[in-house]
Amino acid sequence: MVKNTPRTRTSLLGKSLNVTAASDASSGRYAVKIYGGGNYHIHLYDADRGLLAIFEADWLGQLRTGAANALAASLMARTGSRRVGLIGAGRQAVAQLLALEAVGLMDEVSVFARRREQGEAFCEDMSKTLHARLSLATSAETAISDADIVVTATTSAKPVFDPRAIKPGAHVNAMGANSSSRMEIDPELIRQCAHIGTDDVDQARKEAAEFIALKTDFDWRLVRPLSEIARAGGVARSETDLTFYKSLGAGIEDLAIASLFFDCLTDAKSAQ
Repeated sequence: MVKNTPRTRTSLLGKSLNVTAASDASSGRYAVKIYGGGNYHIHLYDADRGLLAIFEADWLGQLRTGAANALAASLMARTGSRRVGLIGAGRQAVAQLLALEAVGLMDEVSVFARRREQGEAFCEDMSKTLHARLSLATSAETAISDADIVVTATTSAKPVFDPRAIKPGAHVNAMGANSSSRMEIDPELIRQCAHIGTDDVDQARKEAAEFIALKTDFDWRLVRPLSEIARAGGVARSETDLTFYKSLGAGIEDLAIASLFFDCLTDAKSAQ
């Protein structure tokens, strides 16, 4: 049995202290992630042995978010999806593209950044790592207009593109705005989606502004946790269905990546 505890946020000494936690009965492990003021750490525990490791978790957090979102896209996007429209060119965007290419969902990327010079630098740097073709778009709508998969990786407090620009059959991974005060996607787009997923529904009730904004008009029964979608082997969708995944970053993802790294390090040490 897996238990995920939704994120808590506390203000201390002018800093926002954020805590996530999760446990997995099958492995006998649990993890707590603490971050704020630019510091990120995951404490990994064994139920019997106690503390196993403390990981610096900025890059790990980016990796686990990219991996979870790539999994969501592989389960929810239309078969044959290869064109990605990316809005945002910050550090979170890097892992998003690495993960999508790793699962074979990306041949072309159209990038839009609010500051053109940042977008140019991002495309130049990522072209050295990715096999996909990268181009810089002049607007958010241009970036997504022909995209099979749309990724928003911003901290915007308001929607970052006109929902009319998205093409039928596209899948959206909204991953940058992870608090109720931020909203990358127009809530009206949610109404049009045939399938909606998130990492943890209880956490989404607190933090997913796109859902919260719909208030009583929104049926929370339509939102499925990623774990359920994965167990089902994906969603039953048509070629023109819009699908949507709201990524918030959950403790169970921190537990998973910390356990993976701990086991890899342990195996490597044993092999020496």
